Amino acid sequence: MAIGWFVDGAYLGKVWQQTAPGQKLSYLKLRNLIEQELGDSIDEAYYLDADPEPPTAKSNAFHNALAYPPPTGPGLRVKLYWLTKRQLYWPSHMGGGPVVHPTTGVQYELTQQKGVDVGLAFHLLRSHTNRGWNKVVLCAGDGDFHEVAQYLVEVKNVDMYLVGSVATISEDLRPYARRIIEVSGVAAQLTV
Repeated sequence: MAIGWFVDGAYLGKVWQQTAPGQKLSYLKLRNLIEQELGDSIDEAYYLDADPEPPTAKSNAFHNALAYPPPTGPGLRVKLYWLTKRQLYWPSHMGGGPVVHPTTGVQYELTQQKGVDVGLAFHLLRSHTNRGWNKVVLCAGDGDFHEVAQYLVEVKNVDMYLVGSVATISEDLRPYARRIIEVSGVAAQLTV
């Protein structure tokens, strides 16, 4: 028996900053807490996120630290995807022009991560197929994962634990959780 651990880095980072502004999240302490809470060891662990191109020295150092195996680091396999930017325009029925800041005149851009959700779903299923863990800890809240969650819980009999905030976890994902581990409840234990 073992645990698969999967982290949507953007999601957990956002929830963490809302819970403990200015504090650093220790992924090693989170790993230790998960293993203690579930009475089992983590077999495979993945951290998925998007990174600016080119990556910054700070993000490189952070991602390298995530990959160190225990007891030095959390032992996460880091998978980085890309960001896309596109300029925003008003719909044609509203004039169709660029959306600009009212005082600076700078056009707004939308920055979105691409590939993270698909990557997480892929690595989640591949890891379970290859490793056969019976518990999964998912640090994500996107309802897009509900099909994967449903399959693992209902077909493969995996116990799913969600880490995040009930307010930010999709109603489509919640029914498959054996338990939700609220970041707010463990924040004091996880600060660096």
